[in-house]
Amino acid sequence: MSAALVEIRGLSVHARTEAGEAHILRGLDLTIGRGRILGIVGESGSGKSTLASCLLRLLPANISRVEGSIVMDGTDLLRLGPAAMAEWRGRRIAAIFQDPMTALNPLFTVGTHLVDVLRRRFPDLSRGAALARAEAMLETVGIPDPPSRLDAYPHQLSGGMRQRVVIAMALSVQPDLLLADEPTTALDATIEAQIVDLLGRIRRDFAGSMAFISHHLGLVAELCDDLCVMYGGLVVESGPTEAVLARPRHPYTRALLDCEISEGDTGRLVTIPGEVPPVTADVEGCIFATRCPHVAPACLAGQPPLASVGPERRAACVRSFEILP
Repeated sequence: MSAALVEIRGLSVHARTEAGEAHILRGLDLTIGRGRILGIVGESGSGKSTLASCLLRLLPANISRVEGSIVMDGTDLLRLGPAAMAEWRGRRIAAIFQDPMTALNPLFTVGTHLVDVLRRRFPDLSRGAALARAEAMLETVGIPDPPSRLDAYPHQLSGGMRQRVVIAMALSVQPDLLLADEPTTALDATIEAQIVDLLGRIRRDFAGSMAFISHHLGLVAELCDDLCVMYGGLVVESGPTEAVLARPRHPYTRALLDCEISEGDTGRLVTIPGEVPPVTADVEGCIFATRCPHVAPACLAGQPPLASVGPERRAACVRSFEILP
């Protein structure tokens, strides 16, 4: 595997809620390789979007405590002050969010959005040069008639066009790390396929690293070099995407694969019995134990560490070699 761009160690995030203190991330360990695309999958509530928010240092006001480290190129992002972090955000780290309508300001044109981003990233760039570069970026992401689109407001564009604008904004700053937080969730199936195709073409020219967050294992298999499976605020399995999907070493990964719908499938949909433990719960054993068909007394002794289960692969299961072929 290539050298790491980002090393996340012991990342814990706690929040104040009416039901008590919530454990959103529970000592998460993760590596993002330099020049690689990492897919992050898991059910809703597994902590995927919170992880992205930590990388951007854009956490909600009810967060009470953040522990651990996020080291990018030798700098711990969690130790930076607000002004120093602002220099990373939108320059070395950029993001594509779920809903392009809320990511764009309805009061400004597409051109204003792109020019503002470009001139913040490249202060010496003239407005004319920024407009020319913005037009070129719209063409790169497949938006027809870029000059007229620069004068359009977000509400005048379709959902797919808006998402292409957001992608153009993120790529225009030439980030070292691009976060894509379920970028196709708000789109219909046809437009989703177009955006996935666009991301696939972009990855061939994008020199930085990407964290691609998704519910869809098929998209991750198509786009990502590495895979991280999250459950209950923890990484339960990680490794090269092809190897993990071909031979999962954690029962939760296996269960997610069984739930995937393939073309031609008939009959009842497969589901995972039970529910993700509440974020307010103090879990003593394996966090997946209440839903795992292979649970044993050893699983209840404590949360298994994320241990090596093969070349560049790790899994948090004490029975991974017993129960999985």
